[in-house]
Amino acid sequence: MSDNADLAELRAIAESGQRAPQLGGRFFMWWGGLAGLALLAHWATLVGLSPLPVSMIGLIWAVYGLVGVTGSAILSASLRGKPGRGAALNRAESAFWTAATIGFIAYVAGIVALVLLRGGSEILFDTIPPLAFLVYGLAFRINNALGGPGFFGPLSYLSFAFCTGALILVGTPELYLFSAASQLVISIGPGLILMGREPAADA
Repeated sequence: MSDNADLAELRAIAESGQRAPQLGGRFFMWWGGLAGLALLAHWATLVGLSPLPVSMIGLIWAVYGLVGVTGSAILSASLRGKPGRGAALNRAESAFWTAATIGFIAYVAGIVALVLLRGGSEILFDTIPPLAFLVYGLAFRINNALGGPGFFGPLSYLSFAFCTGALILVGTPELYLFSAASQLVISIGPGLILMGREPAADA
């Protein structure tokens, strides 16, 4: 009896995901577009095309984080009244990205501490873009399995391919140019599609 109840609950969750409108499009566009610009600015600074000295690259990412969190809060508020916010698919996606964000902060904090306290190599910062593509791939795959858009399946494999490409470029300025272009591919297009499919807000 318990097994049947568990199966029924899992079936209900899967069906709610399939019926739920996907509400993450604006966040894909916001964070993806912002990350693309930050990566491009990082590359331009490394190759001398930016007025900023290389020592100020940290400022680029500090501004990225501050602007990103502020904009994300505004976008979250804009979802009020949208049907489907409490659906399993959207709750799972929100939980995944919240956990991923905390994980990224922990990862970056660890690298900063290693570099400052133990003289670790700054090349470790170059491992962040490949990690981001890996996380995107996992997010797309999980979302697709829970009933999300069918095109998220191929996008997961594309993200994993971008992870491989970024790892190959670690230690070169081209890593950031490649990552900027790749980031825009997996965020802007999908974001536009998802926003186009969003239902109108409840009256």
